[in-house]
Amino acid sequence: LGLLLGLAAGYALALGGGDVYRAEATLYLGQPFSPTGGAPVPGLATNPSTVNEIVHNESVLQDVAQRSGMDLGKLRANVSSRQVSPPAGRRAVVGTTPLIEVSVTGQNARVTARAANLLADAVVADVSPYVQEKIAAIREQIEANERELAESERRLDLAQAELDRILRDRSLGTTDRLVLVTNFNSSIGSLTERRGLVTQNLLEARTSLALAENVEAPSVVERAASRKTTARSVERSLLVGGAIGLILGLLAAILWEPAERRFRQRTA
Repeated sequence: LGLLLGLAAGYALALGGGDVYRAEATLYLGQPFSPTGGAPVPGLATNPSTVNEIVHNESVLQDVAQRSGMDLGKLRANVSSRQVSPPAGRRAVVGTTPLIEVSVTGQNARVTARAANLLADAVVADVSPYVQEKIAAIREQIEANERELAESERRLDLAQAELDRILRDRSLGTTDRLVLVTNFNSSIGSLTERRGLVTQNLLEARTSLALAENVEAPSVVERAASRKTTARSVERSLLVGGAIGLILGLLAAILWEPAERRFRQRTA
């Protein structure tokens, strides 16, 4: 009876807590690799405490409160982060970077969502420097390869055009023509080989850029949007209410007979 009454009281308390808004942003912290593409590099993105420390940092909270319009005290008391667990019945794959959920609860839907998104952006900005510098270096390498490839193409076209001119020139002697043709064929061969190497380097750099941008770099997977919920968790209220009711029921069952016996002795 105590358990049932506790559950009923907890449910009623949860329903009577009023409506609030909850906004949740889902983050991917990325999986940074070494510059050569080797083993993952330990850092902020691989530290399980990183997100929780950032979203509860006072300077971050002050900045987010000012930019979102949410009261600092309410934001401080209503922000949380957790690792997104795999679906029931499935185990987390070893080596897989988990998703992180940053949530904010507040009275205003728009302000609450804005605060959650700003916190998510703050986390991404704090764990991004290594990968962003790596991406910038790869882009510079791509630009250099593209310039070298264009120069190789230009020189190759000039050499081929000059070779065609020599082959058409009937005024040249056989020896002179043979020497010039041999020289230009050698140049064309070297330029063609160099163009192939630069093309290969360019393809590898573009692959590295795709890996860095889509796998290594942290990002906000899903932006936060507010949804209405109760001020108190129904599950937690039921749990607490049921536990308190069960304890009181057990105490009542234990103390009932002694109390009843003493009461009878007094009335007798």
